[in-house]
Amino acid sequence: MTQPTRAMILAAGRGERMRPLTDRLPKPLLEVGGRSLIEWHLLALARAGITDIVVNLSWQGQRIPEALDATKVTACKANMGEIWKGMQIYKQSLDRAPSQSGAKFFAEIVAKDMLENTKATAKKMTCPGVETSALPGLQGKVETDWYKDLESIDGTYSSYAGRDCKNYPLRQFPGSGKEVLVADDNDPEMNHRHTTVALMADGSVNTWEIALLKESGVLGPDETHLIVGPDSPVEELRKLSLD
Repeated sequence: MTQPTRAMILAAGRGERMRPLTDRLPKPLLEVGGRSLIEWHLLALARAGITDIVVNLSWQGQRIPEALDATKVTACKANMGEIWKGMQIYKQSLDRAPSQSGAKFFAEIVAKDMLENTKATAKKMTCPGVETSALPGLQGKVETDWYKDLESIDGTYSSYAGRDCKNYPLRQFPGSGKEVLVADDNDPEMNHRHTTVALMADGSVNTWEIALLKESGVLGPDETHLIVGPDSPVEELRKLSLD
């Protein structure tokens, strides 16, 4: 029997039996045990091997994608923390920071066994806001093979952009909170709806919000996409490579 990979979550009801809690909040966003109801469903489906999920919406449905994106931003920040952990181990082991550019910059911590090469670790090397099925380099490979062969890795293996060490080598590591190491690549569209997440050289995690970039004039009033890499309007993000 073929393992199912697709599922649908029915999330359009008014949640009448949960009133007054659902008068202003859709039932799927009610929290139990620190997570929303829909998050519990998504986690259970992911553990069951489901990769494609459709959610039908109605009552206050516009709030659900925003909430789910916020959850993915939180998960993305956690990924950056794991990458930082690997960078620190790399520094302790080899007395230097990774020197490759682009995806190789952070993939090296898995390829050189600074972090144990497990399915969970591999998934932390790419943004949870982008489906892995959209990354050509990962297709046909099990997770533990994603970052095993460093020389074959390029920007098609992750939806994160890594430091461009060729043009912007790290002078110190750990370093300044103004120097970026890894970030969402936002290629060809935003990884998250409004937020770009980045790991800085001091271990902090920074974010850039589209609304704030518009207010400051970095983006135009109609722009909804923050470019990452050499052409970025944000100076820090120009030091990243999508290769």
